[in-house]
Amino acid sequence: MGGVAYGRKVDESPDEVRYAFGATPELGEGVLVVPVADLDAWCVQGSPERPLSAQWVLVKALRVRRTSGRWPERVAFRS
Repeated sequence: MGGVAYGRKVDESPDEVRYAFGATPELGEGVLVVPVADLDAWCVQGSPERPLSAQWVLVKALRVRRTSGRWPERVAFRS
């Protein structure tokens, strides 16, 4: 199964990073919240759902962070 997801960093603090995300560049699905101390505890702000598009943005952002040491400003995931 292939897919596309986009993310734009909207906030970063020592405790968490947040990305607006969506299946299109308009990013209308929600806000991904990633606690830096426990990456597996990620969530979508105000929702119990964990959509694939949010997971894909997280995967791509983590990949960039691991290679560059910084959370990226923008993410584009394609598989």
